[in-house]
Amino acid sequence: MFHRLLKTWAFQTFLIFVLYYLTGRLGLLLALPPGYASLVWPPFGISIAALLLFGVNRWPGVLIGAFLVNARHLESISNLLLPLGISAGNTLSVIIAALLIRRFLHFPKRFYLEREVILFLFLSGPVAALFSAGWGVGLLYFNDLLSQKNILMNWIHWFVGDAIGGLIFAPLALMFSTQSRRYWLKSVTKVLVPVCVAFALILSASQYLTHSEQEKQAGEFTRKAEFTFNVLEKDFNGNIDMLISLKSFFDSSTTVTRQEFREFATTLHSRRPEVQALAWIPYDRTQPEKFRIEYIEPSALNSKILGYDFGTHPDRNALLKKALDKKRIITSSPLELNEFNHPARGIYLFLAIGRPEGVLLEVLRLDGILRDLTDVLNDPSYRVLIEDVTNTSARELMVDTLTDTANDFHADFKWSSHLEVGDRQWEITVQQDTSLRQGSAFNAAVFLLTSLIFVFLICALLLTIANRIITVEEIVDEKTQHLIDLNVQLKKASETKSEFLANMSHEIRTPLNVIVGMSDLLEESPLNDDQKHYVEISKKAGHNLLSIINDILDISKIEAGLVTLEKTEVDLHSLVADITEMFELKAREKNLELTVYLSEDTHSIFMGDPTRIRQVLSNLISNSLKFTTDGSIRVELMKNQTELDGNLIFHVSDTGIGIPRDKIPQLFQPFTQADSTITRKFGGTGLGLSISKRLVKMMNGDITIESELHRGSRFSFSLELPWLRDVQEEMQSPSEDSGPASTGTPTTLEPLSILIVDDTDDNRLLIKAYLKNTPHQITEASNGRQALELAQKQRFDLILMDMQMPVMDGFTATQKIRKWEQEHKQPPTTIWALTAFALKNEIDRSLSVGCNLHLIKPLRKADLLNHIQKLSEERHQSR
Repeated sequence: MFHRLLKTWAFQTFLIFVLYYLTGRLGLLLALPPGYASLVWPPFGISIAALLLFGVNRWPGVLIGAFLVNARHLESISNLLLPLGISAGNTLSVIIAALLIRRFLHFPKRFYLEREVILFLFLSGPVAALFSAGWGVGLLYFNDLLSQKNILMNWIHWFVGDAIGGLIFAPLALMFSTQSRRYWLKSVTKVLVPVCVAFALILSASQYLTHSEQEKQAGEFTRKAEFTFNVLEKDFNGNIDMLISLKSFFDSSTTVTRQEFREFATTLHSRRPEVQALAWIPYDRTQPEKFRIEYIEPSALNSKILGYDFGTHPDRNALLKKALDKKRIITSSPLELNEFNHPARGIYLFLAIGRPEGVLLEVLRLDGILRDLTDVLNDPSYRVLIEDVTNTSARELMVDTLTDTANDFHADFKWSSHLEVGDRQWEITVQQDTSLRQGSAFNAAVFLLTSLIFVFLICALLLTIANRIITVEEIVDEKTQHLIDLNVQLKKASETKSEFLANMSHEIRTPLNVIVGMSDLLEESPLNDDQKHYVEISKKAGHNLLSIINDILDISKIEAGLVTLEKTEVDLHSLVADITEMFELKAREKNLELTVYLSEDTHSIFMGDPTRIRQVLSNLISNSLKFTTDGSIRVELMKNQTELDGNLIFHVSDTGIGIPRDKIPQLFQPFTQADSTITRKFGGTGLGLSISKRLVKMMNGDITIESELHRGSRFSFSLELPWLRDVQEEMQSPSEDSGPASTGTPTTLEPLSILIVDDTDDNRLLIKAYLKNTPHQITEASNGRQALELAQKQRFDLILMDMQMPVMDGFTATQKIRKWEQEHKQPPTTIWALTAFALKNEIDRSLSVGCNLHLIKPLRKADLLNHIQKLSEERHQSR
């Protein structure tokens, strides 16, 4: 039902209308100052794409959306026919673009050729915009909304906005098409993101330029407004200074004749053309209401008022008396100068003098001030208003530089300040309409045309590149899928191999545990010399087999990526000492001298994996012992000063059989030795050096060999270990020797109740044999379920848990025991995993389910008894 609704004419038309209106409102927000240009008109491109996808007969949605946007935008137009006409032109241009694209490009076929991409962009952008811009600007001109000089600029603004909208939003909208999904959706990552980035760059650039332009205009406006105010303030102060100069002239003379007044006043008036008149009005106390003008200059322009009684008007009379009373400059409010030869609007300035007693009068014409302001500004985008605000409740306009077109002036910037003129307060306001600023429309047009060219080139380049990439991708897809399938198979095979090796290791370790353990027990029994020899051979074979299994397991873990390096503190001097001490006995048995050199600058604590460092160094020393029959072996540690990577370097040198030069490159290959006879003579799997090299590489180092046949070999490996701190040497007294103190009496073991859980009878028998001569109480279970039931009935001090068993494995049994202990608030039982699983992830798994320790089979009797003794001592100390 819903899918059918989506395909109906009404729904698709309504959808186009909504998209047009919403994106149109967005487009109006992207107008560049001073408001002429919209950087991009998104609904233009969206409409073209919509008619291509849904059909040209959905054009009413475009018409209605465009009409509502234009009618709202043109609120000052009372006649709705104009926005309807503009909308019709916009709709017609969109229809033309959609028809041309269908006709010449056979949409929705895929665009393969660069020519087709460029043609699509050309038709949906500039071609369609030519018609819409011409139609819209023509209608505005014929409705007297545009002057003839602004036609070209407005056409450019309209054209660029529609063209960029078509170039960007037509391809973007088509990417969500269903008819051409296969092509356009493949272009999303290659076109959508870059086009959006390009669009964002244009928007950012426009916002930056807009902000910069606004800041620049604001700064320029403020400077010009302050300059205008300063000029006005200076002029009015100059006018006041005229009165003060005239007063000084009177004060310096006992009498002032008409000729003297004329000469002095003419000199003052020549510098102030806005002054209508300078006059002298004597005051006779016998006739206090009479204020007859005795002198006035220039007399030719003011002959009509000479001898006129200036006090006949009540307002002027009050001002004259106020000047006589206050003895300072008194200013009138704006009034009409009807008594003068050339009536105009102006103000009076009065200043009383004491000898002779009277009032000096200065008449200022406001039209003269207006002319001065016009000359100062010389810019039609500015407007200056001077208002008398002495009475704040009745502000009175004195000067407005903009009179005829004041209704069309829209103030983008405004600045005002107050000026005291005599006893009155004036407010000077400066405004600017940036749309009237010369050159602003041209700058916006240049920016938009540049943006149009940039967008066209970017879109053409991206769509062309996308076409070529998609074509190549389709050719390669099948082979890529084949390689993916092959890679999955190889990965699965690698996982199968690793799983096989792990299982093989487990299955071999399980019986080997019994073989090695029983050999240890048999060695403790009374035997003759031959029997002891046989047992020794059996033990040696078992340990060799265990070593082979460990090597195979290590190489499989490394290849499967299961080896992770530990990061902990390492004292390399102590580590080397421990390792060489372990090999000293064997070296003495072969009459070999084992020496060690540790440079003092390496006696520090480093960060590394001591287990893996020990493994590598042990492998190399073991090899040297194996292949050296006489002479010496030397182990060295020092700071690395070679070309090898790393900050530390180890050397293991021997005087053994040596290696032929042509065989050296093969030594680090798995299962490889220099000569096949070596395996028969000395034994080994050939995995030791391969494992060592891979471990060294993991520690950001390298390993090399220098050897000469029959002269000996020198193995060197470097490591990159971060330095932590120097080793602090501590002097120990004999009583604080690191060795255990002898008490003379053996340690008494505290009896423990031990549960042995293993599905193999031989393994349980072996553990019981290990514990035969101990005071511990032994209980057995053959699977995890039995162990769980026993743990719930009886409290055990230790559970030795095999992890791979039928019925219920050790992992599940341990989890259930821990859960039962928590539910019944029982103290946790010590559980040790005793299993043939040796991989790190398996060790981590056993610890994660609740085991306290993970012991790996085959387990030596001494090792097990040591662990149990420590547990017994801990129990004894806790009690």
